[in-house]
Amino acid sequence: MNTYPHRTEPQVTALAPTVQRDLFDRLGIPENAWMRASAASFNAAVKYVNWGVGENHFYIPQDGTPPDCEGFPLSDFWLLRRRTGQTVEPPDHACFREPPLMDARKSPRWLDGRAAIAYGWHADTTMLTHFLRRNAMETCGVRMVTGEILGARRDENGMLTALRTTRGDLTADFFLDCTGSDSLILAGILGEPFTGAADRLLADSTLSLTLPHDSDLHGVEPHTTATAVAHGWTWRRPLVGRQGAGLVYASALTTPGEAARSLRRALGLPHDRAEPTPTALRVGHTRRTWVKNCVALGEAAWFADPLADDQRVTLDLLDRLIRDFPSLDTREAAASRFNRAAADHYRAALDLARLRFAGSPRTDASFWTTQGALPLPAELHAVVEAHRAGLSVTPDEAPLRTLLTALTPHTAAPPPALIHHPHALRTAEDHFTRIKRHQRVLGETLPDAHTYLARLHARAPHTPRGNSTITAMWTGGDLP
Repeated sequence: MNTYPHRTEPQVTALAPTVQRDLFDRLGIPENAWMRASAASFNAAVKYVNWGVGENHFYIPQDGTPPDCEGFPLSDFWLLRRRTGQTVEPPDHACFREPPLMDARKSPRWLDGRAAIAYGWHADTTMLTHFLRRNAMETCGVRMVTGEILGARRDENGMLTALRTTRGDLTADFFLDCTGSDSLILAGILGEPFTGAADRLLADSTLSLTLPHDSDLHGVEPHTTATAVAHGWTWRRPLVGRQGAGLVYASALTTPGEAARSLRRALGLPHDRAEPTPTALRVGHTRRTWVKNCVALGEAAWFADPLADDQRVTLDLLDRLIRDFPSLDTREAAASRFNRAAADHYRAALDLARLRFAGSPRTDASFWTTQGALPLPAELHAVVEAHRAGLSVTPDEAPLRTLLTALTPHTAAPPPALIHHPHALRTAEDHFTRIKRHQRVLGETLPDAHTYLARLHARAPHTPRGNSTITAMWTGGDLP
């Protein structure tokens, strides 16, 4: 049944901003409680380093959509300002509040717990897993059975009736396959075919490790860092006192030994320091995510990119499953709708991953030239052409166009229609002014991330069940 190498979980997990609302709040777990239990830190943006020409960096915040100006994104007006010589400021610093705060390693929350900007988290994977498992067993009545899957029992219609395991049969009416890239139930038992994406994304392997980090001396970066290197790209996800790091690369172009040397070089480690953990990525998707009475979640269904918001997608699909949970005679309609939603999420994640490489001007190594030469599908090519021509941004294109503007700010034209919308121009100027004011005030009033996290993790755990400790989210109104 296990036809792919086992995928080792990364030591540090990145969690999307919606995880608190869609998971922990529903479980009655305050944010501070699970953060302490998993040694969690903040993740308010992804910092892309050296994805352009020369040494450079830009940020994509968690809330990565620029402010709206009468139907045009603020980034369009930045293009107009640049074209007319009104600014030399990078687009991320002009259109978002977060970049200078990230440069200064500021916490996304004030010391009284209020949130100033949108943020996600980094968490110790093992600690978070144990915390969730313990909570499920102690407060939700979940029974844990540990064993290996040997096969399944099915009825005359092919529906699963039980899993045969080393601990005996486990009977149920409905099954969730959460076995990761092994996909033991959906692919292994039900035989759902898998379509790989090697012809679209070359990166199929990672090396990962956990490193000590002197947070008292160097602080804690409140963001993920993705750095382009010759053999692929590296990531860093900081916690207090340590950080998870790794390299994503293509096994067809780079040997494990070369990849290990590249990772050590990127992290400034001695040649014999730390043996990274290798992992094979199963990039692609199963034909369907819901088959018979089994739904696969996470990597058991598909995987596109290590930077994708996997938890957000999984929670969204779980919510859909709960809302559309069928009777026996409506199962096919619910399954079809679920499979369409899962396929849409996969395509969106794959498009964003492919565009990072297609939009990058790097041509300094075989990884970048080979990946860059792979053809784009017609829909994604149309997005690139619309960006270059200065066409208006559709809602579906927004994340892709924001990334393109950051990657290649000098290849895009501002929409010609902007000059015919004077009120939108005034709205954009107000946004630019407001963003600068907020950057200044937040930079003066927010603590650094290390100070906030040191206080958080030094406090005694909060035991009562209840809602999140965040009582308000500042959205740009009056500041304290």
